[in-house]
This record gives sequence, structure tokens and C-alpha cells, in this order.
Amino acid sequence: MRLTLDLLQQAQQSLNAAKQRQLMLRGYKIPSIENLGGTNDAYEALDLSDNDLIKLGNFPPLKRLHTLLLMNNRISRIAPDCFDSIPNVESVVLTGNKLEKLCDLEALQSMKKLERLSLMDNPVTKVKHYRPYMIHKCSKTLRILDFNRIKDKERKAAALLFAGERGRKLLEEIAPPRAAGKEGSEKTAEAAKQGPSPEVIERIKKAIAEAETIEEVTRLEKALKSGVLPDDLKDGPPGAGAGGGDAMKVDG
Repeated sequence: MRLTLDLLQQAQQSLNAAKQRQLMLRGYKIPSIENLGGTNDAYEALDLSDNDLIKLGNFPPLKRLHTLLLMNNRISRIAPDCFDSIPNVESVVLTGNKLEKLCDLEALQSMKKLERLSLMDNPVTKVKHYRPYMIHKCSKTLRILDFNRIKDKERKAAALLFAGERGRKLLEEIAPPRAAGKEGSEKTAEAAKQGPSPEVIERIKKAIAEAETIEEVTRLEKALKSGVLPDDLKDGPPGAGAGGGDAMKVDG
């Protein structure tokens, strides 16, 4: 289910245990974040748990937001600018997602006011030196990581672990930057998981109607199922390409 303005208006509102006004968007199988500007920045907490989010990002300016609950989604990526428009967030709960690499957590490290963070039940927590790495890289405002308070001796140990040339090499070893070439393929896979847009569906259906061979119909039907627009349909109007336009016909 898309995160529409109607859904925002129908969603339950409540006061959480911290006396924050909270919008409950839990369990709607929401695939991506959109239209949150429709909340008019009226909430201190957003609960987006138990949905189908894959990539975290696309937040509008929400200066009042302090708590973000994102448990049990399928989040494997966080946009680099994810938290730029929600600068006052202090608590992020990402328990039960699919974050795998330390480089996937860079956006969290840029949060200036982050105090509480949970990444429990994500594969990344099994990476060597995960906890000292996060303590070292995150803002000094971070007090609680994975529901355990960060102790002073942990901060000192993390600083020592990553100090000097040896520490720099260790950082490069455990948190290498993501390969740039993967970005495009991951965006394509993400679009396929979220389903095709109405425009893509319309263009592929029109091409199917105008196709002249069984092979062409079969190819386009596969594209319709995958939700990825074939390259020969990306340029020009919906009727162009795919063997269906007048330009492709040869007078006999």
C-alpha cells in the first residue's frame, strides 16, 4: 500500500510513553517513503514499523520529529542525505532490517543529535568491530546503542582502536566504501521490488498491443511482470519502439 495523503489522514494518532505525539503507520506494507509533508510537521514520533521499506530516505523537512521507529522492514540501504531534512531526530530504531555493511550506516553517523540507536537483528551487527566502530564514528551525543548504554571505557577503547595509521588501515579494512557501479543496478532492483509505475505499465501495455510477433509479445510481458521498462521504450512516446511504431514498419 502506498503512503498516500488519505492513509496519513486515516492513520491512528497517539501519545507514546515519552509523551510525544505519534503517528502510527505500522503494518501497511508501505514500500517507500513519500507524501510525509502531508503531516504538516505535526508529530514528534513516526512509527513506520512492519512495512516493506527497502531504502530509507525521501523525508521532507520535519523539524519537530524526534523519534523514528522502523522495526521489521526490509531496509538494506540508507540514502546519504536521509536525515538532512529531519535534523532534530534523537532516537532511531532499525531493529530487524537487512543492513549488512558498515558503509551502509554512514548517514546515521552524520546525525548531530542522535542519542539512541538500535540496529539489533541486522546482519551488520555481526561485522567485526561493529560496536566500537559505531561508537567511534557517531556523534558524541549517542548514549545508547542497541539498548546498551555506551560507557566511557568503551569510548576510550574505540578511540584507541582506530587511532593512528593502524587505526586508519583497520577502518579501510572493515568499512570499505561501497562500489560506485552497484548503485545503478541496485536502483533497478529496488524499482522492480516496489512494482512498476502507472506510466511504465501504460507504455508496456501499448507496446504489447502494437507488437507484431509472438517473441515481441513474450518479451514485453516479461518486462511488465518485472516492472522494468525495456531500453527501446525509454526514449520517445509510449507508442515508439518495440516493433510497434510506424517508423519500424517496412512497406512491402
